[in-house]
Amino acid sequence: MAHQRTVVVTGAASGIGAGIARSVHEAGYDLVLVDLDEAGLARVATELGEATTLTADLTDPASATRLTEAARAAHGTWGLVNCAGISLIKHFLHNSEQEWTRILRVNLEGTMRATHAVGTVLTENGGGAVVNIASISGVVPAACQAAYAASKAGLIGFGTGLAFDFGPLDITVNTIAPGIVRTPIWDRILHEDADRTGLPAEQIFAEHVRPIPLGRAQTAAEIGALTVFLLGPGARSISGETIKVTGGMTTVTFDFAKAADAVRAGVTR
Repeated sequence: MAHQRTVVVTGAASGIGAGIARSVHEAGYDLVLVDLDEAGLARVATELGEATTLTADLTDPASATRLTEAARAAHGTWGLVNCAGISLIKHFLHNSEQEWTRILRVNLEGTMRATHAVGTVLTENGGGAVVNIASISGVVPAACQAAYAASKAGLIGFGTGLAFDFGPLDITVNTIAPGIVRTPIWDRILHEDADRTGLPAEQIFAEHVRPIPLGRAQTAAEIGALTVFLLGPGARSISGETIKVTGGMTTVTFDFAKAADAVRAGVTR
């Protein structure tokens, strides 16, 4: 191992979290993988060959003690990558209280709980790095994403504020705001839109990607590479930053008139 240190990755069972876990593993770190999806965690751990797994619901306060214990038991825990999250694409007037409460609890409260739990161990170990995975939607929201955008904007604010608290402890805190990364969450959204519109899912995805100046979606490996840099020695003076990985996309395009029509027609997305 190049570092002989451990990084905790939440949301590691699939999507961007699994991609980050691969990149961090390839960089030589040991891993503690955290997710509610036990089977998904097992698949990723098997693929990597060696990793500690912790099945946990980070919206449950009891998960904090278990996460602290896992981080403390690991060898030289140095980093935390907060990637656990869910998505919600629906006009706000069609959001139930249960839906918008859950997305805030998973995306924001869960991140705060994990950071409090592992931050204690980073402090005990003399420093480290925290990387939060937000979204371009937390910077420039689109229609039908109000609750999701609020949760991701909250992550950005949390990371910026936390950098002040953790700086004197020699712990850096940064946030990555990915653009469009094809993940199981995206696949679900695309299949729902395909069923609703009758258009092929790949055509719908191409329309989302089309405004990106680089002309392509981003990848979990690209997010992983930046995460590894932020965990490493070259980033020890970088803290409190939000870094967009979007292929140059600075706005999210969406037909707001159609979104309004959907509400008037009583159509949910």
